[in-house]
Amino acid sequence: MLVGAIASAQSAPDKSIQNRLGESIVKGRAVYEDTDQPATRQRVQLIAIELLVNPRGPVRIPTTITDAKGEFIFHNPGAGEYYVVARPIDAHVPSAESSPFLLPTGDAAADAARLERYKKDFPRVTVNGNNPVEINLRVKNPHFGSISGRIIGVDGTPAARAQVHLLKTGEKGFGYSPIADENGAYHVRGLPAGEYILSAAPGVKDPAPDGPRSVQGVLGNTYFPSTLDPNLSPPVTVSPDGELSEVNITLVPVSLHNVAGTVNAESDGHPIVGATVRLSPKDGKQAGLESALANYFSTTDAQGRWVLNNVPDGIYGIDVRPTGVVGAMVERFVNKNQDLTVAGNNVENLAIQVSMGGRVSGHVTIEQGKEPGPDISVWIGSAISRVEANGDFTVTGVPEGEFPLSVIIRPPNVFYARSIQLNGTDLLRERLKTTAGAEIKDVRVVIAQASILTGRVLSAKGGAPLSRVSVTLIPADPSTGPAFTRPNGLSNEQGTFIVSGAPGEYFLVLWGLGEPLAPHDAESLRKSPNARRITLGPGERKSIDLVK
Repeated sequence: MLVGAIASAQSAPDKSIQNRLGESIVKGRAVYEDTDQPATRQRVQLIAIELLVNPRGPVRIPTTITDAKGEFIFHNPGAGEYYVVARPIDAHVPSAESSPFLLPTGDAAADAARLERYKKDFPRVTVNGNNPVEINLRVKNPHFGSISGRIIGVDGTPAARAQVHLLKTGEKGFGYSPIADENGAYHVRGLPAGEYILSAAPGVKDPAPDGPRSVQGVLGNTYFPSTLDPNLSPPVTVSPDGELSEVNITLVPVSLHNVAGTVNAESDGHPIVGATVRLSPKDGKQAGLESALANYFSTTDAQGRWVLNNVPDGIYGIDVRPTGVVGAMVERFVNKNQDLTVAGNNVENLAIQVSMGGRVSGHVTIEQGKEPGPDISVWIGSAISRVEANGDFTVTGVPEGEFPLSVIIRPPNVFYARSIQLNGTDLLRERLKTTAGAEIKDVRVVIAQASILTGRVLSAKGGAPLSRVSVTLIPADPSTGPAFTRPNGLSNEQGTFIVSGAPGEYFLVLWGLGEPLAPHDAESLRKSPNARRITLGPGERKSIDLVK
């Protein structure tokens, strides 16, 4: 799940600051490797070595910014060994590319290769807590470009605080939404080279400091230079180190409205703080990234209030749920869905009542070997909670019904859920039955070291590696495996895969995307003369190449 990173920002270096007696500092200068010019506005971070092995959160990451000369300094970062990571602070890139440390993917071979690349890309320093450390960085020049322009309102005057949206097209597409200034002007730096679709919507007032926060979708946007049809908007090309100016958008008249309301508990009416309210169109015209950009989001404030801006007429679905951050200190409740029609007017005072649901608690025991302890979460229906350090867990906001009790373990492919018991009931094979407002106690979960199968998927014609092939393990004896999940993995570009689970005898099933689904039941596989079998011992790690 998400790993929290609490950045400890520090001021830019000052020549007048002297190294105080006994103070440990790390200082240096960053320059671009291709020009030797100062690398300004670089976010420099000290990534502790243990974060690369077991990135559990929240964690403190010492952070500072290079100045106009490319210089930086850390005061008292703490004794230890660190990798020094520098990335442009203005960079607008997919979030996976901006992460300062590596997150496990579940593919052991790929993760090992990424780790070795990381160690080569970033220098390592040792801080002993007493002596200064000085290091000079040669960083990659990203050759970012920029776009600037002005948003003009429907009346011909500048659209103050207009919402501008840039969508980068291509394989590494992403969106970014800056706010224009009071004169309708915007300037976006740090853009990777490529083509962008630009759009804008009228501005809204700044929210109160303690009021609800919102993110608006692009359904009501006008596209560059002045059209409501994104297919008629020519892409804007950003070149390396290029600066595009006068990319102006004139807003087209369109009926846009505010949608606002409250979220309260149906039991006693108390306001729900920190709920996420998502509004999405029900016409089904959007897909992929466009579908995500069509959504409007708001977070409820201390009074349970939420607001969404610049929503065009249409039929929408509203989804209300707790924040998606596991372990966040917010009240948990049962997800709520309802329909909404917006037709010509603002929607105000829309009251949404949610059920607080039931509670399920228990304890997780880890049969641990040499591996560091994992992060574990328990998921029941739409409710999820992180297991505490002492192994206890309490899942609140559990909906009424019958659900598998799922145990999510990070990093993956190291441990597995060996047993899940509730008063003699095997929850690996039976669903947990819950009722409204009920409390279920004493669920017992045992986590053990997984048996691991790795290898490659190769083409029968020429032995070329095959990517995006699903490798699934089907227990030869269905009564021995969990009823709701099957160990599976997906091969990467090198054909490498990793699958893990309980020890035992399995059938191996390969399935390429777009192919008819192969039999996934033990009885059919047992009758097949070509079915592959494999046996994994307790904690065993086995490697095999599979030909398809």
